[in-house]
Amino acid sequence: MIKKIAHITDLHLDEEFSIGIKINTRKRFDMILESIKENEINEIICTGDIGINKGVDYFFERLKNMNLSVTMGNHDDFFEISKYYSLGADYELNKIYKSRVYGQYKFIYLDSSTGYIDDKQIEWLKTELKSSRPLMIFVHHPIFATGLKIDEIGQLNNSNELKKLLIEVPRPIHIFCGHYHMESSLVHKNIAQQITPAVVFQVKKSIDKIDLDASISGYRIIEIKNSELSSKVVYLNHAD
Repeated sequence: MIKKIAHITDLHLDEEFSIGIKINTRKRFDMILESIKENEINEIICTGDIGINKGVDYFFERLKNMNLSVTMGNHDDFFEISKYYSLGADYELNKIYKSRVYGQYKFIYLDSSTGYIDDKQIEWLKTELKSSRPLMIFVHHPIFATGLKIDEIGQLNNSNELKKLLIEVPRPIHIFCGHYHMESSLVHKNIAQQITPAVVFQVKKSIDKIDLDASISGYRIIEIKNSELSSKVVYLNHAD
């Protein structure tokens, strides 16, 4: 049996910047959700930058009948998100992180909303990584750099610490993340990192500048069949 999960990220619902460039963020989210349903997927993992104010209400209302897991991004507010989603909430740090077993895999959800993984999470992660299962990590920020211009403004502050920790794990690790508003894949030793395109708009791949592409939304479908893992990106085009 194949299990399918939709990975979505960077919706930025109701945020002023998106409105200023004439993007209807709710419409784009609705179109992504319709595509997810057409692909007969009922499980969604969102890796942050959900939105602000009533946009957060809209997000959780639209997904109330889905199996939903959430990690926070740098645009998210802990107190706003935790009103609706508190699984793994750490009220001392104001962060959300947790793990669970999913089939033959262990899923780890990290909170990089402050731009780094704090010491308490690092110590917790060290214990979680001792699992004998292959690991899937969901986090907002990429851990490995892309070599593109966006690394200069978007890279996780303590990425080197995370990389060293993950490379020492003697089993495969799959990282699924967002933040960069683009699709990107890389493999380093035991680790495969997949950056999923944004729901709201994309950033063009460039080594010397940052340009937006507001014509495309995207999400990723992750498929698990026993111990085999694969994924593909789905893009939707927009006229608005």
